[in-house]
Amino acid sequence: MPLSRDERGAPMLQYVSPLPPASTGIAQYSRDLLDAVDGVWNVDVYAEDGYSDPGWSTVRVRGRYRRRSIDPTVPTILHLGNSGFHELAYALARRRGAIIVLHDVVLHFGRLGEFLKHGRSSEYKREMFTRYGEEGARFAAQLLAGRRPESFVDFPLCEEFVERSAATVVHSDYARHLVERWVPGARVLRVPMGVPLPALVPRTDARAALNIPTEAFVVASITHVNPFKRLPVVLEAMRFVVRERPEAVLIIAGTVAPGIDLEAQISSLGLQRHVHSIGYVTDDHARLLARAADVAVNLRYPTAGETSASLLRLLGAGLPVLITDDGAADEFDSAGTIRIPVDIGEIESIASTLIRLAENRDERDELGERSRGFVVREHSMAAAVDGYRAVVEAVSGQLLPAVEEMTLDERIPAPPVAVGEQVYAEAIKPWDATVADALIALRLDGHDETIRTVARHMADLRLDAAFSSDGNGESRMADDLPIRRELLEILACPACQSELELDGQRLVCTSCGRQYQIDNGIPILLVEDDK
Repeated sequence: MPLSRDERGAPMLQYVSPLPPASTGIAQYSRDLLDAVDGVWNVDVYAEDGYSDPGWSTVRVRGRYRRRSIDPTVPTILHLGNSGFHELAYALARRRGAIIVLHDVVLHFGRLGEFLKHGRSSEYKREMFTRYGEEGARFAAQLLAGRRPESFVDFPLCEEFVERSAATVVHSDYARHLVERWVPGARVLRVPMGVPLPALVPRTDARAALNIPTEAFVVASITHVNPFKRLPVVLEAMRFVVRERPEAVLIIAGTVAPGIDLEAQISSLGLQRHVHSIGYVTDDHARLLARAADVAVNLRYPTAGETSASLLRLLGAGLPVLITDDGAADEFDSAGTIRIPVDIGEIESIASTLIRLAENRDERDELGERSRGFVVREHSMAAAVDGYRAVVEAVSGQLLPAVEEMTLDERIPAPPVAVGEQVYAEAIKPWDATVADALIALRLDGHDETIRTVARHMADLRLDAAFSSDGNGESRMADDLPIRRELLEILACPACQSELELDGQRLVCTSCGRQYQIDNGIPILLVEDDK
């Protein structure tokens, strides 16, 4: 029987992590895990700054300022990520004897931020030289000078914490092999990540709650946006997707790293009506969006093999997901994922895959079933809890009570959210493929007011009907004349206002004799100064 708050005894476990509303996936991960064990395990949680107490019964939240009360005789789990949300966990990881969980095996950004926050850049440079020699010192100097490298995988800065830990937990074999290579002899254990299996809210209900049209083809990106998530190539691919599938929309939900101007990128590509960046959303909103989507993108390159909770949640929601084709992708072969190679054809691969999925509902459904089945088999919350129980027992000899599987009982909220106020499915509908190609090449939005004004005047002059296809994809005039008859009838010489007549491929004034060129059906009525 679950214990009440009054019945809880001494802590069985001490746990250090950010908690919601901190805008990091690790906060939500810890919330899900602690939800699962509440009422069964007595846990003291030392939360990083910026938390709210969920009101658990046997899980007690204590602020980071209470860290002096941490009992070294009680098993302690520290959750570490590559961001600024782990200051307390970093400090405690320098002590010996804790169990550390590497959500990111490369901690370089997080460690660098810690050094700089406390004015210890010289200590950072010394650490880089001590760990990695001259190459590390050069890397540190370049980074401090503002030159951003492509990858940090050769300088992970996690080694000190691994060396001092009683055990290091990772969530994939790929990450385990990396840490074992960096710190030979380390005790590295793989534990399934564990995500609560969301309720399969009907897609129509999810879209109704978020005010997304039922006929839209929805691509979702639900994750923190940083330079490694490949959003620029996804946006480039969407230019081609919307040409073939005008009802397609991309919804980007997640915090955006400093220095990334998503709105400018979207605008420069003319995709304002098809791509919507809505920022950080609540967990309920994210789950509803996953169920409202047809497919998701979750690209990462370069990567150090970290297992993404955001990816697992998308898979658990029963979605096909596009992922980067690298070594870490091997672990998802049985899931409903589609690998996208990082090469010169990456944009075309993304575009063709999305277009194919938009046209094939059966394939989407099959991949979605495989996705959800993968999470059930490989990363259920029950498997994660059992994994942590095994690690704690191996390190301390203490056996924590078993916990039954938790299934998320998801409701359908219907708040007035910013995403629902957008016009999702208003499509670019050009007159023909030639215009569509031009809009894409020029990165213009078909709903731009300038485009609309030109289109109205073209229609007034009957120029919208001037071209048709010859059946081979080539554009030609609708009749054999170099200019539309309707246009010829209303034209006048700009010099003397007399009628113009057609003379071969030119226009000639019937009064003054001036001649005017015709360029692709358009009269060039320029009057040169008399000399």
